[in-house]
Parts: sequence; C-alpha cells; structure tokens
Amino acid sequence: MDCDRQRAVSMIDALETDSSTKASMYRAFERRTELFGNRIYFFREPFTPVSLTGMRCSLKCRHCNAYYLRHMLDGSEGRLYSQACHLADKGAKGLLLSGGSAADGSVPTYRFAESIKNIKRDKKLKISAHTGIVNEAQAQMLSEYLDMALVDVIGDDGTVHDILGMDAGAGDYEESLKNLSSAGIPLAPHIIVGLHNGELKGEFRALEMVRRLAPEAVVIVVFIPTEGTAMEGIAPPKIEDVVRVIAKARGMFDVPLSLSCVRPGGKYRSKLDTYAVLSGVDRIAIPSRSAYNISREAGLDIIEVPKMCCSYGVWS
Repeated sequence: MDCDRQRAVSMIDALETDSSTKASMYRAFERRTELFGNRIYFFREPFTPVSLTGMRCSLKCRHCNAYYLRHMLDGSEGRLYSQACHLADKGAKGLLLSGGSAADGSVPTYRFAESIKNIKRDKKLKISAHTGIVNEAQAQMLSEYLDMALVDVIGDDGTVHDILGMDAGAGDYEESLKNLSSAGIPLAPHIIVGLHNGELKGEFRALEMVRRLAPEAVVIVVFIPTEGTAMEGIAPPKIEDVVRVIAKARGMFDVPLSLSCVRPGGKYRSKLDTYAVLSGVDRIAIPSRSAYNISREAGLDIIEVPKMCCSYGVWS
C-alpha cells in the first residue's frame, strides 16, 4: 500500500463510526485508487436545469411536491429555445432538461423534439435530461437528440407507491433503463439514498438493476428534507447509510462514481463530503470546503472541471 493509501487508512481510522463501516470504506478507497489513481474531479458549475413544464407536475411526490421546479429556468410554452440560447451565449457547454412528471412517470421531453434538435444544430450544447419512466417509443424519440439520460432508479415498489404516489413499481424503472440503453442513449443512473422516509429501502436493488446494463457513470443522490413538503420533518439518511451505498457502488462499477449536487447542506454536507471522499467517489458536484480539505489531506490530486455535469466524461 503506497503512502497515500496509508494516509487514507489513518484518516478512516480516526472517524467516529463503527468498524464495519470503516472496513467498507477501506476497500472502497483502495478500489477507487486502483481505478482512478490519485485523481478526484470537482464539478463546481453543473448544467442549468430547464423545466419543460414550468411549475406543472401531475405527481405530488411527498419529498418534492413540485418545489424544485421553482428553481429551474422556465422552458415551457415556447421558451426553451430562447433559454438555451441565453445559456449558450453565457458560455454554457450544455443544459439539463427537466420538469414535472406526466401521470405515467415520464418527463415529457420527447414533446419538444424539434426545439431540442434546433438547439443542438445551432448552439452545439450537450443535452442531458431527467427522463423518468419511458417506454420503447419514447426512448427512440429521445435517442434522436439526447446525449445523456439521467434516470432516478427506484428499487422498491413501496417507495414508488408511497413516496412518488404512482401505480408503478421498481420493474418499470428497470424496463426504462433497458429501453434507453437499447435506443443507444448513454446512461447516468441516479441512486437516491434515503428517499423512503430517510431510510434505506431498495437502494441496493437499484444498484443491481443498473449493473445489468453499461452505465457511463453512477450518481449518488441524497434525500433532502424540503420545506413545504410532506417529508420536511423527516431526518436525512444516516451518513453511515450513504457510505454503505457509495462503498457498495464502488465495488460494483468501474465507471465514474459521482456524489450529486442534490444532497443536504450545512454541517451534514461537510461531514458527508468527508466520508464520501474516503468511501470511493472519484467526482463531486459542488464540493464543500471539507471536500477540498479532506482530498488534499488524503493526497488526492484535485482536478476542477468547468461548466460540466458530473455525469459526463471530464473532457466532453
């Protein structure tokens, strides 16, 4: 074991957590070093999300209730092309198509095909999209212009029913992954830790579903208790639970493993970022100061990637 790994082992030993968690962190850190050496990539400027539905969403998910649509640019009602041009003129390399879900769980990106094709032709932007649940026909339409599919993968039927309020199940998400992959769209599956009331339920099954395909990257999202939703009073998942998912993912995949920009803030984020760096992630979106500090202390080489989503190859 080289000096950097020895340093990481000492840092993990000093953490206030149980021996089982530490053991999984040792293995995961060594694995990420084997795959990526001493490099860790920080993405401080992710793509700007644009809502194709404005504030409209047919679902009333307990963890969101359309709250996050407020913070997106409005691309509805013919505004998408002008919003994309505005971003491109400011130096953006890409944009994230998002929005509220239809009743079937899809985000209706495919309804904006002509505008998106024009954006790619005129502005040469990378196009990512939150797709939700999609069938074969929808996936084929998306394949005409989509550079990356960002799919929230839910691995538990109860979570789909109780939290998202949909008459669907984990199998529908697995089928969506297959449809997107078969259509030739690169995948960056998102695993949401703690979505079921802050507890682990289905995350490991979701990872197994993803492993059957060939993702470009795997992204770890962490449930945020959000004001004004039915789950605002629920605690975020335990840091040790997030570590369990990160370490498991690191052992399963040899592709980039990202910690998403969607994670709680404050002291929780500082602690999580410290643990995540020592648990196998090789990239972090919007890193905290503690992410910088722990990476330097562990002897990692921080590489800043400007104006890029953490789901993409760093030189895309």
